[in-house]
Amino acid sequence: MERIKNFYRNLNKTNRIIFWITFAVILFSVFSIVKTIYRTTTSKNPQVETYLKQIKSKDAEKRQVGVYMAGLYRIKEMVDTLEDVIKTDPDSKVRKVAAWSLGRIDINRLVKLLDSQDKDVKEITMETLIKLDKNNVTYLMERFKNEDTETKKKILDYVQKVKNPMFNDKIMEIAENTNEDVGIRTMAFNILKDTGTSELEGRLNSIYYNDPSSEMKELAKQTLDVIKNKEKIQ
Repeated sequence: MERIKNFYRNLNKTNRIIFWITFAVILFSVFSIVKTIYRTTTSKNPQVETYLKQIKSKDAEKRQVGVYMAGLYRIKEMVDTLEDVIKTDPDSKVRKVAAWSLGRIDINRLVKLLDSQDKDVKEITMETLIKLDKNNVTYLMERFKNEDTETKKKILDYVQKVKNPMFNDKIMEIAENTNEDVGIRTMAFNILKDTGTSELEGRLNSIYYNDPSSEMKELAKQTLDVIKNKEKIQ
């Protein structure tokens, strides 16, 4: 401190003015930095506040706009709110848009909703996953064995729409499963009529010769015939 005093005393009038100007500039700069840090760490994202206000509105259209904007700009702070909207909002359109937004921000959070015991939530989740990317049907096929018959049928509906041969092996396993629901197995054969290849001939013949159900035997034969005719044309 004494050194600073001596330094100041030795300055002439002009240098003292320069000293105070420099000190003021430094002080102002420090204050500005502190102010910026404070605002950054304590203030809320104004967009989040705006969209939250819309989502809490009694007007379904405003709620829909709020959840849509959250997904459009991928606002991560909104994922919990979006998940809550999917589970609780009384308007199905709002819930579907919220699911779309959640999928854009965090696909894994959306996939977790496939575990929901609420059929509506589960159905919206499946539908949204496919809308976001048809290849997301993979998430549904991974869970197929553990789903109820109704859900299995919905999954196979999506697979049939996608028409991707990459699922042939798993679909074939469903067709081969003698413990599976007859309706489910029938759907599997119908999918294979569209996507199957001659590589499945041995397995289809095995069903034809060994399956205990005459109906499934006939379906296996029909499926193989369709595949062969299709490949002849190609």
